Amino acid sequence: MTSVAIPLVVRRTIKALPGPLFDAFATEASLTCWFTPSPDITVEALNYDFTPGGRFRLRYRMPDGRNPVVAGVFEVIDRPKQIVMTWEWQAPDPLENVPMKVSFRFLEKPNATEVVITHEGIPSDSACSIHADGWEATLSVLDAFFIRETQQ
Repeated sequence: MTSVAIPLVVRRTIKALPGPLFDAFATEASLTCWFTPSPDITVEALNYDFTPGGRFRLRYRMPDGRNPVVAGVFEVIDRPKQIVMTWEWQAPDPLENVPMKVSFRFLEKPNATEVVITHEGIPSDSACSIHADGWEATLSVLDAFFIRETQQ
């Protein structure tokens, strides 16, 4: 398989400052509240060491009974600007053992932050489309998470 020539880039402006958005990744408890493309899909942190060089393994529990696992290593943690991590789906996922990389950048705007996700190494156009939909939906869940947090 060859990688898609142009990395997938997804952008969303969220009405929150970069620091709190960055911090939504910082703990297992906060991440598992929103790091999913749908409220019908839950995420469980099997391992979550949010430090440079730290490893993570997340299991998604799908409504159809599948439980895909993604794992990786945090390569860059630069609060509140950027997070870079490797991204590899594990068996029995169709993209298992395909090494990818995901970066999150947090660009401050007036009273908001533009979150930019760059996903590299996606092996096919169809996989790119699936990941684009997933990241768009995940950013919607993150946005809703921050709306709920500010209303409490």
